[in-house]
Amino acid sequence: MPSSPTYDADDDDVRMVPNRKLEAIREVKHYAQGSRPRLDAWEPASTTASTTQNSETFNAGLNDEVWTSPVADDYRTSIDAADSGAYEAIGDIVSDLTDAENAFYDAGLDMVPEDSALARWPLT
Repeated sequence: MPSSPTYDADDDDVRMVPNRKLEAIREVKHYAQGSRPRLDAWEPASTTASTTQNSETFNAGLNDEVWTSPVADDYRTSIDAADSGAYEAIGDIVSDLTDAENAFYDAGLDMVPEDSALARWPLT
């Protein structure tokens, strides 16, 4: 993150307001943190009229008792990689957002002058 000016909160002439960019980062982080439970709860369209399957049940359904072939192995591997990749990506996003959030707190920029760009986020 580019360096940001620090503001003297003790200056009585400057009205301090919440940092809207920081608020936006927190909102996106909150949404990203909720992505894991939403991913767990997601069920794709059913493959038959009476059942629904998520990636885990679909992958389990491709076991050796059902379908023994290199293609089934490839599908199982691809499904596992997609699941793991999605969780890893969500974790990376949350980590990056936490770092950005902490950078604002560490710089003392949770409150900023009302006329600053950070108080008018997005820049309007």
